[in-house]
Amino acid sequence: MQDNFGQTAAVARIRALLPPEKLEVADRISEINGRYIGLSRDGPVHDALVSMVASIATIDTNAISKPDKRRIVAICGDSGAGKTRALLEHTSRIPAMQSYIDEDGVEVRPFLCFNAPSPCTARLLALTGLEALGYPVRQALQEHQAWALFQQMLKTHRVMFVLIDEAQHAVDTADVLSTTKIGNAYKNLVQMPDWPVRLVLAGVPPLASFLARKQLYNRRTVIRFDKLKGKSARETVATVLKKVIGEHARLELHDSLEGDFVARLTYACDGEFGSVVQMVRGAVELAIIDGATQVTREHFKRVYQSYSGCVVGENIFEAADWRGMSPHTAFLREDDHAWEEANLQKTKRKPTKFGVRP
Repeated sequence: MQDNFGQTAAVARIRALLPPEKLEVADRISEINGRYIGLSRDGPVHDALVSMVASIATIDTNAISKPDKRRIVAICGDSGAGKTRALLEHTSRIPAMQSYIDEDGVEVRPFLCFNAPSPCTARLLALTGLEALGYPVRQALQEHQAWALFQQMLKTHRVMFVLIDEAQHAVDTADVLSTTKIGNAYKNLVQMPDWPVRLVLAGVPPLASFLARKQLYNRRTVIRFDKLKGKSARETVATVLKKVIGEHARLELHDSLEGDFVARLTYACDGEFGSVVQMVRGAVELAIIDGATQVTREHFKRVYQSYSGCVVGENIFEAADWRGMSPHTAFLREDDHAWEEANLQKTKRKPTKFGVRP
């Protein structure tokens, strides 16, 4: 487990250098950003995680009966959907996943979280897991040795729950052989004969393709975080505005946030719930820094300019033809598009389009 002493000391030094009024603003923004906003999808996430924990309790140590094979929970959704935030929130609420002091006075952390490496191979994945455990990794370890050691260290540290974020790297940066090896490694991880391990995966759509393979199909529960659409989107985004600006920040919504504003905000965030929350919080932060009592459309224009890098006249929050714009590629200029046309065609790839993850 990583030691955060150095980080804590560095942050304390920065805080000591800030004037009181700046520190007060920073703490207020931190408190707002720390609030969790749930959706109906949180129910299935909570239920899946609780069931996964319960599956360990049903293990028959005498091997008379076999426990449920569904030992993997996977959350799939586009970038900005809010997958990681949701998982960290729900895992923090489950007692079995929290740290505790054992009978010998030793702190045990049964929950391990790390990002899948990119590029991703079975060997690199095991080494990354060992690093997350705080184990001094020997780079000379071969693949089978790395996985054997990782499994042993999970048992030694009494880790029962492993969360791997950016899990799509098993597909989008690995060849077919490596992907198969990673799938087998996951399967072996959750069916260790002498220690129960449950796996939680989070990633963008290529992860769904990976999970469809036979060796994982009957061992996983998959939950999709879909984009916000239609009437539900309008209601959800409107609620986020009121909750973050009114309840969390204790500010007022300016009249400029009426009309087609909700539709513009949803479009600017490509319908991704996590991105909507992030942009609203960004606008709130600007309002707080400005000392304003209201959050206006101008604050959102500034946030979008910062996030997208768009040119003047192509800001979704002010342009008349905003529905034809592409937020994800707003930072590209004519010479960038020219380079893509000239160079990407050589590899038979298509130029970047709105909604496509590069």
